[in-house]
Amino acid sequence: MKKLLFGLLLVPAGMVQALETSHILTAEQWAVPRNVESIIQMPALASAMAELQATPGGRLLIRYPGGDAGTLWMTELHSWLVSLGLSSADMERVPGSANSQVIELEVLPPITRSGLLSNKHTPRSGNQEVTR
Repeated sequence: MKKLLFGLLLVPAGMVQALETSHILTAEQWAVPRNVESIIQMPALASAMAELQATPGGRLLIRYPGGDAGTLWMTELHSWLVSLGLSSADMERVPGSANSQVIELEVLPPITRSGLLSNKHTPRSGNQEVTR
C-alpha cells in the first residue's frame, strides 16, 4: 500500500487529472475491421461521445501519438467522427499522447466570450466617437 501511495505522489498532478478525464482508445481496440457498428461500440468513443453530448458547447480534444503512424490513425478517427456527425470545428487535434499505443480523448468545456474582450474592443452602437 505504501508503494502505491508513493508511486502516486511521483505522478505529476496534471497527468493524474488527464488520466481521470481522458477516454483511452488503444491501438488494439482500433485494430479491428472498422464499420459504423464497431466504431460506435468502442468503449472510449461511446463514453467520450456521451460526455460530449452532456457538455453543451463542449469540444473533443484528440491527443494522438506523433509520427506518421499516429497521424494516420488520428486522421482516420477524425474522418469517422465527422462521418458520424461530429463537426470538425468541435474537435481539436494535438500530437503527443502519453503512450504511442493510445489516443486520448478528452471533453473540453465550451469557450466563453466573457473576459476575452476588453472595454476598448466592445461593439459600439450609433454614431459614438471612437477615441484612440
